[in-house]
Amino acid sequence: EQLEGKGYSVTLINPRWIKPLDASTIKRSSANSKVVCTFEDHVLYNGFGLSIIELLHDEVINTPVERIGWPDEFIEHGKPEILRKKHGITSEAAIGKILPHLEVT
Repeated sequence: EQLEGKGYSVTLINPRWIKPLDASTIKRSSANSKVVCTFEDHVLYNGFGLSIIELLHDEVINTPVERIGWPDEFIEHGKPEILRKKHGITSEAAIGKILPHLEVT
């Protein structure tokens, strides 16, 4: 909604599972996009974002991929909203990674 409010066209794909990957939907959407951003409430290491990078590489689709998710390290206990903000797992963090790809002239 925030990106659409700035005049950008956005496609949201909500995968219900990682395996098997819905390769046709991801390839079609990625090939027509300036950037792909994966947002997962999971550790990034070997996660969904890496599966997307692997698929796009194998299909020679050169769309950049930005990943939002938990770092592969010990995460202290605390309120989820505070931890998400601290570790950059917010819509604002995603927009910060996406905008540079969209604002290229």
